[in-house]
Amino acid sequence: MYYLGFPLFLMNVIIFIIRVLKLLFMQKKYIFLALVFIMAVIPPAAGSLTKISAGAPVYVGEQNLDISSGLQGCHVIAWWGNGTELIDPPARNITIIRSVEDSGIAFRYSIDPELFAGYTGTWYCEDRKPLRAVFEVVRPELAVRFWDLDKNEDVTGKTMPLNANITYRVDTSLDRALQYRYRPDITPLDSFYTVTLTDPRGKGLSSIYTGSYGKPDTSILSFERSPFISSSPYFWKDGSAWNRESRNVQGDSLYPVGTYTLTITQNLNHMQEMYATGSSETLAGLTGASATVTFIKPESTAVQTVSTPRRTPSGAVTASPADTPSSTIITSPTRTPVPVKTTYAPLPSWVVLAGLGIALAGAVWQRK
Repeated sequence: MYYLGFPLFLMNVIIFIIRVLKLLFMQKKYIFLALVFIMAVIPPAAGSLTKISAGAPVYVGEQNLDISSGLQGCHVIAWWGNGTELIDPPARNITIIRSVEDSGIAFRYSIDPELFAGYTGTWYCEDRKPLRAVFEVVRPELAVRFWDLDKNEDVTGKTMPLNANITYRVDTSLDRALQYRYRPDITPLDSFYTVTLTDPRGKGLSSIYTGSYGKPDTSILSFERSPFISSSPYFWKDGSAWNRESRNVQGDSLYPVGTYTLTITQNLNHMQEMYATGSSETLAGLTGASATVTFIKPESTAVQTVSTPRRTPSGAVTASPADTPSSTIITSPTRTPVPVKTTYAPLPSWVVLAGLGIALAGAVWQRK
């Protein structure tokens, strides 16, 4: 009964969903609810970074790659050094498939550092003519810097005012791993980077403010923890919007002066497992990188002095400049409290279903 009942139940659920969607779309004012329902029922799915196009770049340390598109029955791959002709004997070759039992390795091949480190560049199929590219071996490289957008220069390790226009910049050789022509099964959810930003107290920032509490144009933006880096260099798009002089409702500074640390790591196809035994010095620039910048308060507002000359009666002795009184005017910014712009979290599933039930009941009532 279980094996018969469950498919029947699933079919009834599908029919019910189709009827609900049809009814909602018939009532045009409920189209938005229909879209919300679809997004709630069908969550986005991640793709795959393991399937490689023929001749595509692969990175030393990647595991379980599907290189069948480039291999296509090839058993032995070969590498020629720079400046050598392909008609010369190869400098190195590797037998991938030795027997029929090894044929499955084409769908789970790893770019082992012990075999490929130091042999970057195109690897060709040696036992099939004419020679054709199987894949291109690339050494993974990763660097991150704090970047001054106004001066277009690296400010990593420097001291900058809080109001400087600063973002972060990533330079990497891994950008082609997130390009569709090389990895045909990828989706926007397939980023393999993790970025953290910590303040001088060691607190990680999960969001950034674009202004102080009460300003009408203030927004709260989520910090980009998993950037999708498909071109290099990459700049944090929200960096220029981050206002480090922002204050909370009590008027206290949200971002203290001091040293901020940015750390980025990458784990393309479990590469970190391949390099697990390496030292931190070895892994720097390979699977991770970090940068710091120190923020200080900007220079105080300039003090403007306005001299008021004294009216001198006729015949009186004119006072010297030193005896002339002056008044000092100090300008300072003001804040106008206005409700802060608020961001909203996605609705829970039960709220979506309850809303759909109400909409369905209303639509049925209107049809009567």
